[in-house]
Amino acid sequence: MFIAALGEPGQNWSPVLEHLGDLTTVTYDRPGTGAAPPRPAPRAPLPYSVLADELAEELDERRVTGPAILVAHSIGSLVARVYAGRHPHRVAGLVHVDGSIPQLRLWPTDETTVDGDGPDASELDTVTGQVEVLTATTPPVPALVLTRSPVHPTTADLPAGVEELWLTSQRILARELGAPLIVADDSGHRIPSTAPDLVAYAIRAVHTAAGTARPVRVDPEELSKAGGHLDRTSAT
Repeated sequence: MFIAALGEPGQNWSPVLEHLGDLTTVTYDRPGTGAAPPRPAPRAPLPYSVLADELAEELDERRVTGPAILVAHSIGSLVARVYAGRHPHRVAGLVHVDGSIPQLRLWPTDETTVDGDGPDASELDTVTGQVEVLTATTPPVPALVLTRSPVHPTTADLPAGVEELWLTSQRILARELGAPLIVADDSGHRIPSTAPDLVAYAIRAVHTAAGTARPVRVDPEELSKAGGHLDRTSAT
C-alpha cells in the first residue's frame, strides 16, 4: 500500500511499481489530490488521524482487509505512523521513504500546510498531527527506513543544520523501529522518481521478512547495485 507525499497523486509511485510487477500493489489519491474529488466544505484543518482513517476506508472499499506493507514517502510517512498506531492489525510491514520529521516544518513559517491543489485543497493541522505521530505505538513488524543522500545538489541551498536534523530524525526513526537505515547514494528527497530501484529493493526486503517471520536482511552488495548503502551510525 503506497502513501504519497504532500499534494501528490498515487501515480507518482509508477516508477517504483515498474520494479514490482509480481507483487500486488495498491495506490490511491487522497481527497483533493490527483483524480480524487476534494473533501466537502466546510473543511477544518485535519490531523493525520483523519487521513489515516480515510486510508483504512479506502482499503475496505477495495476489499483489502488483511495486513499490508505500507510504503510511505515524505509526509506520507507521518500518515503511516499514525495509521500503524490506530490500525496495527492491518500492518504487515513498513517502508519509510525519506519520511518527514514529526514537526514537519524544517524552519519557522506562517504558511499553512495544504494537501492538494487549488482553493479546495485541505489544510492540515500539523500541531495535532505531530502529537499523534509522537504518541503512536508502532506494531512490531518488519521495517526499513530509506533516506536521501546527505550531500546532494537539490538540498545545497537549505539553511545550515537542516540536513543534520533530517538525518538525525531518520536515525531516530530507524532506532525506534529496530530497522536498518538505508541511505541513497545519489538522490534528493524525490527518491521514488530518482531512485525507484532502491525503493523497490527496500520493499522486497520487507516483503520477504514479513513472509518468513524473520528479521529484515539487507545484502550490502545487492544494496549497492540498487544505489544505496547502510548508514554506519545507525548500524552500530
